[in-house]
Amino acid sequence: MASCDSARNATEDTSTASTTVESTGAPAEVAFTRDLSQGDYRFQIQSTTADNGQQLTIKTRRGEALVTDPVRLNVRGNVTDAVMGDLNGNGNPELYIFTSGSGSGSFGGVEAYEFKDKSFTPLKSPQTLSGDMATGYQGQDKYEVRGNKLVRTFPVYSGTDTSSPTGETRTIEYSLNSEGMLMPGTMPAASGSTTPATTTPPKQ
Repeated sequence: MASCDSARNATEDTSTASTTVESTGAPAEVAFTRDLSQGDYRFQIQSTTADNGQQLTIKTRRGEALVTDPVRLNVRGNVTDAVMGDLNGNGNPELYIFTSGSGSGSFGGVEAYEFKDKSFTPLKSPQTLSGDMATGYQGQDKYEVRGNKLVRTFPVYSGTDTSSPTGETRTIEYSLNSEGMLMPGTMPAASGSTTPATTTPPKQ
């Protein structure tokens, strides 16, 4: 509900995925691997080095048998973590894969899927930061799942200068709605604006 090698502004989506064709050349170097289980299913996540990022592969097994075709996609940057969740509480496993770009920004991102009916449904990545949420944003996002929320934390900078951190951090909590979209806070129908994020002042 992501990452790149060059700085992105706050108007960009956090997804880094693009479709890919499986290579038939020499095996690529494995950069990340993780096995996760939920219920009867086991999810094998692996990323390998690729041009301008990594190739991500997700395999789903029940016992030793594959239950669906592997998911393969290219992501910019590096896969840093993968966790399970059930943010919408419907009992279907959700897989959240976190990425981070290189360079001073290290812009983070999320690739997210819900597994149901023996297939993966992509979840809509967190929307563009705007308004107060985007003020002072220069990347370095960290993501985690806490209970039924996807939590995003990043340092707050002064203006557009990445060398001038304020010492504050901002935390945004995302909920998964019925349409499979990761939404920040609440979206009032009248104004269309989002609830302001929590900003933590610097430690004294």
